[in-house]
Amino acid sequence: MRRHRLFFCTLVFAAVYPLVTGLSYVMHYATPDWQLWQRHLVIVPVVVTAMVFAIIPGINRLRG
Repeated sequence: MRRHRLFFCTLVFAAVYPLVTGLSYVMHYATPDWQLWQRHLVIVPVVVTAMVFAIIPGINRLRG
């Protein structure tokens, strides 16, 4: 049971990390005058939505 959770966590990390990093770079160049918290106010809802509706269901489908 514990191995499955660790594997799931690794897959979520592998999917979310590039998304967060890419969005951070895009937001940095698109909004250079914004504060960090303002950029994250845009990034976090996008990441959470992607996780809830795409990433986690996709991983669950792959795992069966």
